[in-house]
Amino acid sequence: MFLSALGVPSDVKVGIVGCGTIADRYAPGISRADGLDLVGVTDLDRARADRLADARDATAYADLDSLLARSDASLVCNLTTHEAHAGVTRQCLDAERHVYSEKPLATSAAEAWDLVDRADERGVRLGCAPISLMGDAQQRAWRYFQEGRLGTVRTAYADCNIGRLTEWNANPEPFLRAGPLHDGAVYPLTVLVGYFGPVERVEAAHADLLLDEHTHEGRSFEVETPDHVVCVLRFADGVSVRLTASMYVPHRTRSFYDLEIHGDSGSIHLADAAAFGAGGEVEFARLGREYRRVPPGAPPRKLEYASGIAEMAAAVEVGRPHHANGTRAAHLVSVIEAIEACAESDAPVAVESRDVERPTPLDAGGTATALPPPATATTRAETGANAGSKDDGTVSMPPIGFGCSRYRGGDTYVDLRESIEVALDCGYRLLDCAELYGNEARIGEILARPGSPDRDALFLLSKVWNTNHAPADLRAACDRSREALGVETLDCYMIHWPDAWAHQGPLDDLADLSHEEATALTFPTDADGDPVAADVTLAETWRTMESLVADGWVETLGVSNFSIADLDELLEVAEIPPQVIQVGRDPYTPREDLVEFCEERGIRLMAHSPLSADGLLDEPVLAEIAADHGVTPAGVVLRWNVERGVVPIPSSTDAEHVIENADVFGFSLTDEDRDRIDALERSE
Repeated sequence: MFLSALGVPSDVKVGIVGCGTIADRYAPGISRADGLDLVGVTDLDRARADRLADARDATAYADLDSLLARSDASLVCNLTTHEAHAGVTRQCLDAERHVYSEKPLATSAAEAWDLVDRADERGVRLGCAPISLMGDAQQRAWRYFQEGRLGTVRTAYADCNIGRLTEWNANPEPFLRAGPLHDGAVYPLTVLVGYFGPVERVEAAHADLLLDEHTHEGRSFEVETPDHVVCVLRFADGVSVRLTASMYVPHRTRSFYDLEIHGDSGSIHLADAAAFGAGGEVEFARLGREYRRVPPGAPPRKLEYASGIAEMAAAVEVGRPHHANGTRAAHLVSVIEAIEACAESDAPVAVESRDVERPTPLDAGGTATALPPPATATTRAETGANAGSKDDGTVSMPPIGFGCSRYRGGDTYVDLRESIEVALDCGYRLLDCAELYGNEARIGEILARPGSPDRDALFLLSKVWNTNHAPADLRAACDRSREALGVETLDCYMIHWPDAWAHQGPLDDLADLSHEEATALTFPTDADGDPVAADVTLAETWRTMESLVADGWVETLGVSNFSIADLDELLEVAEIPPQVIQVGRDPYTPREDLVEFCEERGIRLMAHSPLSADGLLDEPVLAEIAADHGVTPAGVVLRWNVERGVVPIPSSTDAEHVIENADVFGFSLTDEDRDRIDALERSE
């Protein structure tokens, strides 16, 4: 289940206060978690408490006093109405129970900070929804900040148009009394505070009550809380944000929980900054370029309401800070109070922040171990970028890469600069390069442009060509690749083929040569048209490759287009064994014997040209499987590789295909799917 294997202790007993609609979203996750046990519930409406207790095999208590006195709940989940949050949380903290509250933490800053102080004094934890910052899309966008893709961020636009609550909410009155700031703005504010630090001041604000009278289920009622607020906030990192929160603008507007962030080098757009489930839409645009969709770069986590409770419980167990903490929640209440004060006074208002903790992105070592495992657990793909070792000793790399070979359709050479830029923009972080491709200098130019990922975010791989196997030529080739790509160290350097051919000179700027000129340099032949071999053994070539590691030019070594026999020969003489091998692999030619050979020896396998076999993408079996999952046949083939632990390296000159090929983590193949794909093998 979604909360399994979180490291949550098995004795965390949970009580729920407030058994209304929101409890039906929390309770299922609490009940099925391995480490959480829902033991008690209470509500002012005893019938609602009985209903929830019966459905979840818990005990219903007459009131909160009884639940605290008679149950063994060590963590209380406060799901009462907005106005009741502070009082209920205070009572639970005073009883020395951990508390996780629905938002807002309180309706006044004084109450909110008092709760923070009480929790600290009593040595218990205080957590508060929302967990929007932990959402897959929000974390995906955050990674672009961490990679320097936007440059210096200066401004953002955030919209939270909750809509006319009487049209869709079963109990709209308390939400209308709370207003759009407490009930809606906390979602994008949680994300923005995570990205840019606490709000330092409200620079301008305007609040309106556009609809003071409402009718719901035949009953009319009036509210006094403004239902439409526009403000400008200044964050600690210097970012200025225009925030709109409305219960007047219909929730089906094009801007629901829209968040768009702009920097000197690019922009990020989140279609729904409030959503924390898998599948949220993220787009990135370099300065002056169109937005490109950013698919998940790894299996997304499927969070739900109870994920915040599980994360806090796990944090308590190991004694680390938890993500959705009370300090940040209290700061949000201070921000809302300052917005209201600014709207009334028409003057800037400073915001109390205290020491609001700056969270760490989950995929950068934050609270990842306390969150649900990836949604598609069948994959063994990694999410790392630069080379490093996994627990089993194999090299860690992104689960899918982009192929930079310029050969298309036989002898045709094409310019891939636009495709490589699209690949980087939509989230590829592994580039498969080679001196033979002749475009490493052009790739280096792309990597140096504003909007490209920082070096640490990328896994850069290159290969030495057959004519440069002699020691001096090989070292010179590696140095040229490093210089062309603009890096000091390559994450992986490979022998392109095991064969050594006669040296023909440096392979500089092949992209600027005609096909005939490039062929003469790279494919030396004798009078019979056979390759002219060089007097260099594989052992001699590999010793030079190993010297590149010793000199810090290369992080890891690999080979390309090697057979099992070639690998056996190399492993006999290698002091530093190859950690990566790249071969052609597709359903027609799965090379399972080689996959198993490498798996047994801790060698990562990459599949070049995974979509290039004649007729593969027109294969009826793949089309049927693709239709079942709502994806493309190419997506099925790439997913088939990823689930086998193989890193596919697709390439395309079509921008939409480049993006589609990266989007392979929203589904899993079934056993039947894999059997049908395996049956496509053409061993002949």
